[in-house]
Amino acid sequence: MLYTVASVFYTWDKILALGLMVVCGCLIFLGLFLVFTAFSFFTVEGLEFMNILSYGGKEFGRYPFSIYGKGILRFLTYVIPLSLFQYYSFLYLLGREQSALFMFTPLLGLLFLISSYAFFQIRLHRYKSTGS
Repeated sequence: MLYTVASVFYTWDKILALGLMVVCGCLIFLGLFLVFTAFSFFTVEGLEFMNILSYGGKEFGRYPFSIYGKGILRFLTYVIPLSLFQYYSFLYLLGREQSALFMFTPLLGLLFLISSYAFFQIRLHRYKSTGS
């Protein structure tokens, strides 16, 4: 069955891509918050600079990542994988990329979640209370 919304013809593969975008996007943000929590174990000051990555990433997502240049796109692909569930899979959704690899790019963001959880566990085991 074929559905169309906003000039996108939704077939089963595009519906799957949209579902992966939502689920993996939530998991990537969970990974970001795990990193924030891990940093809070060894910092005394506030972590306002970390809001740049979470809420700033949300603001970045209002425009296609390609307008920011290749350096920012690489940073948002390999360091903070926001583009894996926002940009590449959306190119597939719009039909600008035909490769099925673009449909499954949100799954690569799960590697970030695993590394974030490992970083959180390392910091949790090395946590020492201040005694207050």
